[in-house]
Amino acid sequence: MLGRRRRRAEDPAAEPARVPYAEPDLPVTDESVVMVEDSTFLALTEGTYTVVDFWASWCAPCRQFAPIFRAVAREHTGPVRFGACEVDANPGVAQLLQIRSIPTLVVFGPDGSEIGRSTGTVSRGDLEATVAQLSRR
Repeated sequence: MLGRRRRRAEDPAAEPARVPYAEPDLPVTDESVVMVEDSTFLALTEGTYTVVDFWASWCAPCRQFAPIFRAVAREHTGPVRFGACEVDANPGVAQLLQIRSIPTLVVFGPDGSEIGRSTGTVSRGDLEATVAQLSRR
């Protein structure tokens, strides 16, 4: 039949391991970007301004944006916290915030409330301007 393919049952154990929010030239653990999970979301988004990148490992624009996000986080020394949340591994947070497309950046205020959102890839200049604006508050 044309247009229909049979799918093979794949062995889940043979699936390659996912490396969270990493690019080939970037370390997996980076203190400048905190991994946000369902269990840590509320605690990590309170107390200071927080910029969270919602992403997925299969998303090409997310993989293109990750080095920019990490670079800005590394270079920033102000009171703004940076976090990354993989939506497939943390569906509770994605559902709570109604994340419908990725990448999505969400900015949280010190009280944990959402104060801004941007869907799609953001330029480095726009991200730096947002962070600078938050630092002046």
